Amino acid sequence: MSVRVDELADYVTVRGTSVSTSMIAPSLLHVSVVQTFGMPNQHGMINCDGTLVHLRYDLRNADLVHAWAQPAPTDAQAPLSSCALL
Repeated sequence: MSVRVDELADYVTVRGTSVSTSMIAPSLLHVSVVQTFGMPNQHGMINCDGTLVHLRYDLRNADLVHAWAQPAPTDAQAPLSSCALL
């Protein structure tokens, strides 16, 4: 039995563009989506319309990006972390 990679992922719509929800099977998009979603931070993430979009630039073709999405964490879902300066 074989499974195509495209069948592994669900998709969400972010500003009119379908983006994969799987890091294993990311969407291959044109680099112009950066103008639509906004510039990624230093970790390659964009918080866009309640969705956290992860971008990775393609190493072989400068016109393409790999993108996958996940729901943006709310304050209730964020892990507890603390920092103390002594």
